[in-house]
Amino acid sequence: MREHTGMAIGGVAPVGHPVRLRTVVDASLGRYDVVWAAAGHSHAVFATTYDELIRITGGQTMDVA
Repeated sequence: MREHTGMAIGGVAPVGHPVRLRTVVDASLGRYDVVWAAAGHSHAVFATTYDELIRITGGQTMDVA
């Protein structure tokens, strides 16, 4: 994972990768007012919204089971 994102597993942020990656956003996250995402380190997170997460990642929504 680190070779593609520059971040260790457990802290991979949805943005800030050295190259553009395909991003899938679980559609079930849309039911929450606040979505918490990793911020590049296993002990750092940031709050965002579902719509903002899709916007900043260019992510594709999908039902993930």
